Order: sequence, then C-alpha cells, then structure tokens
Amino acid sequence: MKFKKIFFIFLLFIFPANILTACSFAKPAPRSDKPNIIIIITDDQPQHTLQFMPQVQTELVRQGINFTNAYVTTPLCCPSRASILTGQYVFRHGVKTNRQPDGGASVFDDSSTLPVWMQAGGYKTALIGKYLNDYDALPEGYIPAGWDEWNALVLKDPAKDFYYGYTLNENGKIVQYGFDSQDYSTDVFSQKAVDFIRQNSDAPFFLMFMAYAPHQPYLAAERHKDMFKTYDETFSIYKPDNYFEEDISDKPAWLNRYEPQDQDYVEKVHQRMLRSLMSVDDAVGEIVKTLEKEGIRNNTVIIFMSDNGFALGDHRLIGKACPYEACLKIPLVVSYPNTITNPSANENFVLNIDIAPTVLELAGISNLSVMDGESFAELLSNPSAIWRDGFLIEQYQDDGEERGMTSFVPAYNGFQTKEWKYVEYVTGEQELYNLLIDPFEMNNLASLPEYQNMIQAMQERIKAIKGNLEN
Repeated sequence: MKFKKIFFIFLLFIFPANILTACSFAKPAPRSDKPNIIIIITDDQPQHTLQFMPQVQTELVRQGINFTNAYVTTPLCCPSRASILTGQYVFRHGVKTNRQPDGGASVFDDSSTLPVWMQAGGYKTALIGKYLNDYDALPEGYIPAGWDEWNALVLKDPAKDFYYGYTLNENGKIVQYGFDSQDYSTDVFSQKAVDFIRQNSDAPFFLMFMAYAPHQPYLAAERHKDMFKTYDETFSIYKPDNYFEEDISDKPAWLNRYEPQDQDYVEKVHQRMLRSLMSVDDAVGEIVKTLEKEGIRNNTVIIFMSDNGFALGDHRLIGKACPYEACLKIPLVVSYPNTITNPSANENFVLNIDIAPTVLELAGISNLSVMDGESFAELLSNPSAIWRDGFLIEQYQDDGEERGMTSFVPAYNGFQTKEWKYVEYVTGEQELYNLLIDPFEMNNLASLPEYQNMIQAMQERIKAIKGNLEN
C-alpha cells in the first residue's frame, strides 16, 4: 500500500495533471476536421426576394458568396429536388414531374443519393421539412435510405396545406400538428434543426432544412402577417421590364392562350410570399446562433437556395415551369468562414445539379456515381476559376395536373449561355433570345433567317448532353 502511494506521487511529478485526468476519465473523441454541411431549401422562391431577408443578408450574403447566376435545370419542385439529391439532369434520374406516373417520390431511386453517400462517409444526416412531392404515395412511415434523423411532411389531406394542420413522419411515427401559432411549420422545422445541431455538434453532420415557404397559399407566421403592407423604401412592387408584357405575338401558342391574373392579385401574392419568407429568415438566424454557441460556425458550410424560381407577372405569368429567367433563376448563397474570407457576388453559372458533387468534395468523400453536375468548391476560394459556359434546360408536361402551369406548358428542351437562350417545344415552336441585349426575353429571334445557324449550334449542344430531342 505504501509503495502504491509513493508511485502515485511520482506520477504527479512526471506527468502533467491533464494527462492523468485523461487516463482516469473517458472523454469524447475529438471532433473530425470534416465540415458540417447545412442545405436550406425554400419552395418556389423568386430570386429577387433574397434582398428582403435581413438575417440571410447579414449572416450568409455578407459572410459568403452570392451566386447571382444560379439556375435550376428543370423549373419544377420534385424534379429539381431529385437533381439536388443526385447531381443529375432530370432525363437521367427520371423524376420528370411532381407525381405519378412520371414523377413524385415513388419514381425516385433513393438508394444512391447525397444522404446515402454522406452517411457512408461518416456524417450524421437529417432531413427536416418537405421531401419530394407525392411522398404520401409511399408506405406510411417510410424513411428513404441514408437518413439518421427524418422529419418529413406528409400530405394526408389535399385540401390542407403544409403551414398548419399538417402531418410529419418523425422517424417513422406519423404525428399530427394543429392550427395554433406554435404549430406553424417553418418554426417547428427551425426548432428541430436547432435540436439536431446541438445533439450532433461533436461530430460532422449533414442537415437538409426544407422549408415549405413561400409556396402557395403563401401563409405567414402570425408575427409577420402585417409586414410589407405599404410600398416604401423597404418594399417596392416587383415590376421588371417584361411585367405584364403587352406584345406577346412572338411568343409560343401556350403563352398566348394563357389567361393572366390581374395585377392586384400578383402584387398581393408578392406581399404574401415575402411575409412567409420572414420565418425562414428567422430560422437562418436561429441556426447560425446555435452554430456559434456550439463553437462550430467557422467549420460549417451553409448553402441557401430555392428548388426553382417563380414568375410574378413576368410575361403575364404567375407560377413556375416556364423556360424564362423568372422560373429558372434561383437565389443561391454559400457561406463557409473557414474557406470564404472575402464575401462577394459571383456571376458564374451554378446549378442545382452542382450541389451534390460540391458537398461531396467539401466533405472529402469520393463517389463513383454518374453525375451531370460539377463541384463548384474551387469557386469558393478562387472566384476566377474556369467554369462552364452553358447548361441544358428541360421540362416535362404533366397532363393530369389540375392547376398550375405544369399542365399548360408543353414539354421543352433548351440550352442557355451567358449570351443566348434557345428553347424548343414538342410542338415544334422555338424561342431564341440574346440575353446580353434583351435580358428580359421580350424579342424572340427564332423565326429570323440570320439566326438559324445559332439555333443549329444550340441544338447540337443539347444533343451532346442528352443524345436526342425527344421528351
């Protein structure tokens, strides 16, 4: 006994106290150097509305890179989300519309996706919010592969929306939410995201925060219902040059048949969208605050984006699925303090199909899956890096859709560069715009003989990617 006492005193002199403590008590393993990655996706957010989100501006735009030429390759929710999860064009992953038989969650192959790869790479994974359209067509309680934490919206009653009175699949258990202020879906998602971050702050995590806002019916949280009521220096009506365009005789037949809403209605939708986005903005603030409190903000990548754009009076339209800038262009901001030291705006083409390869590169995870997108990780530290000069556009018609533009707009393929946009419909109609001279796409050049060589060149670009022009 005396010998043990003398030996312990000897250890105190030889070894630092902290080593003895480490030997005596189990401590958590040191956190990985892999970055945490959070993707925040809104639903149908027009690109210009980013400027009205103060937390996003302060915490992300002013501390990151704002990609001002970010696009989706298919301007529709479910196909675009499938592209985000796979890094593939729609013609490759096959989710062409929002619901069966050509789209929806039941058509999607969820066995080889971003969460599966991230989980295999040592990440804790979570999805909170809206997954894919038609998710309720899958077996009740179904959880796709790759997710450790699953809180997904389930639409049990088509007459209801996803703001109040919704159901969530919470890790396999179906939970009903009510109509009280605390049930507002974006706020519920925000709290779940904060809880997930706190519980996994000592290990790398991958979180997809999928807000329903500002999707129709554009409902705001109670605390935001009186915002944006007056048009002043903080809020102006969205009126681009093509707002309720008068002469559309050069446009395809579907647009000439379209019966536009009146301007008062469009302006009210604009206001309601902005109000609904304020809760998303609050969620961004809460997420960033939690990351800072946990001491992991610098090592966390935050990607903020929408699943597609949305026309608000552009060419008389209200909705998505159109081949015009309002439908294709999205807000996309990346903030990663460990790498992005000079906040900036970047004009390179960054696409929804680029998200998966970029996340994998940032996480240091190799992958052999076929992807059409490219990692833009290099652009985060080298904005002048050589990048793509164009991209494929594709849209598929949903003949059974009862509302919205997806049943109204014929299927089309297209190709876009910084200077040109070309679109060809299954009807044989064509559109061609010089975006440098005509950024609002008001003068269709497709019928003019002098531009036939340009059209042929754009068709060749489509064939090089897709192989054919069939829809």
